Amino acid sequence: MNTQEVLLGTVLVQPERAPDVLPVLEIEQFKPDLQPVFAAMSGSWAATGTLDTVQLCTRYPALKTAIMGCVDEYSAECVRPTRSNVEAWVRIAQEQAALNRFQSIALQSANAAFDDLPELYSQMGETLTIGKNSPDFQSIGELTEAYIRDKDNEPQYILTGVSVVDKFLHLSPGNLFIIGGRPSAGKTALSLQIACEQARRGFRVCYFSLETDPKTLTNRIIANRLAVPLADVKAKTVPQLELDRLAELHKLPLYIRSASGRGVGWVKAQAQRMKAQVVFIDYLQLLADGKAKDRYQAITGISIALHELAQTTGILVVALAQLNRNAAHAAPSTADLKESGQLEQDADAILLLSDDGEQYRASLDKNKEGRIGILPIAFDKECQRFLEIEERR
Repeated sequence: MNTQEVLLGTVLVQPERAPDVLPVLEIEQFKPDLQPVFAAMSGSWAATGTLDTVQLCTRYPALKTAIMGCVDEYSAECVRPTRSNVEAWVRIAQEQAALNRFQSIALQSANAAFDDLPELYSQMGETLTIGKNSPDFQSIGELTEAYIRDKDNEPQYILTGVSVVDKFLHLSPGNLFIIGGRPSAGKTALSLQIACEQARRGFRVCYFSLETDPKTLTNRIIANRLAVPLADVKAKTVPQLELDRLAELHKLPLYIRSASGRGVGWVKAQAQRMKAQVVFIDYLQLLADGKAKDRYQAITGISIALHELAQTTGILVVALAQLNRNAAHAAPSTADLKESGQLEQDADAILLLSDDGEQYRASLDKNKEGRIGILPIAFDKECQRFLEIEERR
C-alpha cells in the first residue's frame, strides 16, 4: 500500500479526519512529489477549517493529477479508514521520515571531522523523536466523553517502592522527577533503590551514570538489597549464603551504563534503543552541552532537553541534581538547585534530601499531582537503604 497517498486521499475524501492528520505531520515527512499536495491541503484547511477536493483542484490546477492520484489510491485500497488505521498510517509516515533523516545524517558523519561527530550523534538521537507535534484543538465535549469512557481504567502510576513517597507522589510516563541534594545526602542511593524496585515491577529501566562507574554502583545495590554494610560488600566479606539471595537481580530489566561526557541527545538515543520506560541520570549537571556560552545557559538547555525527552517519548525521567553550597547547613529549597531556575520550572516533582549531621530531611518541595512537605523517611547510609522512620524504631 502507498501509505502516504492513501493517508492524504483519506483526508481528501473524509475531511473530518484532517484534525487527526494535518497538524501532527510536517511537509518534510512526505515524498517530494507529495509535498505540494500536503502544503495545499494544510493551507486550505488552516484558512477555511475544511477541505474540498474540487476546490483544491480548481485552485491548484498543476496539482490536480497528484491530488486525484491520492483519491484514487484511497479508493483502490480495501482497508477501512478507521481512526486507529489513520493513526497507524500517520505513525508510518513519521517513522519513514525519521529513518530517512537518520540515514542522511549517517552519510554526513562518514565525511565529518572528529569534532563534529558529537553534534551529529545528538542529531541522530533527535530524529528518533516521533509524534512531537500535538493534535489539533479538541472540544470539551470530546475530552469529557474520553474521560467517561476511560473512567473504569485506574491510573497507571510508576511507583518508587517507598510507600510513604508513593502515597503522595504519583509519577506517570512522560514526567520529569528531580532528586536534589548535597554530596553524600543519599541521592544516588535513593535512585538505585527506586530503580531496582521499578525494574522488579517489570519496567525497563536504564541508569546513566556520569560520575560513578557501574561496578561501584553494583556494590551499593548489593548492600541495599541484602541490607548489609557497604563496607562488607566492598571488602567481599559477605557470606555466600547471603549472596545467594541476589538471584532476583539476574531477572531485573535494569541496565546501567557510564555516560561521562555525554549529552541529552545521546542519552535519548540510547534510551530509545533499549526501549526504556524509565531513565535515571546521575547527575544532570554533568551532562554535556557544547552549544552553551556559560553554565547557566548550559543547565537551562539541559533542563529543557530533559523535559522534552520525557514528554516526547513518554519515558519517566528521574534526574539527580546537585544543590548550591549555601544549602549545606540549612534546609534546602528548590531555589538551591544548582545553576538554573529552569530546573524548578520544568520538573513535575522535586524531592530534596539533606543531612546536617544531626537530622536527616527528605522534603517533597514540588509536586504537580499532590501535596508537598516533609516525608518521614530516613537514610541508612551504612547499608545504602531508605526506610520509613517507623521501620527503624
